[in-house]
Amino acid sequence: MNTHFPYEIIYKNHYEYSPVMFRTIDNNGIIIACNKSYASELGFSKEEVIGSSIFDHVHCSSIPAMKDSFDTWKKTGSVTNREVIMKRKDGSTFPALINASNLYDENKNLLGSNSVIRDISDMENARELISELKLQKMTILGELTARIAHDFKNPINVIKNSIELMESKKLVSKEASDYVNMMTRAVNRMAHQVNEVMEYVRSPELALRLYSVSDIISNTVNRITIPSDVKMSLPDNDVKVLCDPDKLEIVFVNLILNAIQAMQNRGKIDIRIIENISYVDVEIRDTGPGIPKNLLPKIFDPLFTTRLIGTGLGLPASDVIMRKHGGSIQVKSTSELGTVFVVRLLKSK
Repeated sequence: MNTHFPYEIIYKNHYEYSPVMFRTIDNNGIIIACNKSYASELGFSKEEVIGSSIFDHVHCSSIPAMKDSFDTWKKTGSVTNREVIMKRKDGSTFPALINASNLYDENKNLLGSNSVIRDISDMENARELISELKLQKMTILGELTARIAHDFKNPINVIKNSIELMESKKLVSKEASDYVNMMTRAVNRMAHQVNEVMEYVRSPELALRLYSVSDIISNTVNRITIPSDVKMSLPDNDVKVLCDPDKLEIVFVNLILNAIQAMQNRGKIDIRIIENISYVDVEIRDTGPGIPKNLLPKIFDPLFTTRLIGTGLGLPASDVIMRKHGGSIQVKSTSELGTVFVVRLLKSK
């Protein structure tokens, strides 16, 4: 039996004629070889491709991702499933998935890397379709929820006003005061949950004005009943930003209440204002147990909650408000070391 197999020819044909895009680069990111699929998919001839940089073939928005991918390969010797936006010669683009591994010569000297690049346009189209279907479902759910929340709001206000009227006219006996306090806390909790729903399902219109971030934080803390075993550390510096202070109070209320609940009403919350050249970060750090890694990607998903009491809309509503401001909410959490939420606000130009 003939045991000699022309492996070199097989591998060469696989590289050259594969429908998948292949390219080979040197240690500096210069393309030294590519197959027909790579060149034709990008609209170049092979002669035009060879000698060019890997950064020449990605859209400007993906240059940081490509640089990170290149640095990862240099450090680890491989890259797995990195998404970038490839750019054709005519300027059109398509999403792609890159995998790369080291290429050695016969003496085990590193020559560069071989990359496999797959067009994932179909996958992106499927993602967009799924997102559209989710959006349609959430829109229907939002409309229904808004109606229910609106119907709840009026009777809640009646109960709150009635309690306040009874207290102002001293109609509450000492024996009944504990029960009235319980009713007040329950009504306030209901009102907060209704407000969460309303803030999420309706697109918030911002009333922008130049306002003190420190004052917003102070006003927020004054709105919340802070448990006696929770210590609050507030910022001693300040900066003014163009914002809707009422909407930002909603964001900070959600984050502070989440911190209190995560710590089970015992611990410390440290709030800091960190000013940068073009933006302001407000850090809200708690000493709770932290958020498990498997839950971190889900915390801004609508209706996701780990609590028995809650709508699961507080963080999503806050995220919507921050996006409207052109800012963001970021989260860093370490098991047993607590959680830090960072509210980023853009400075007015």
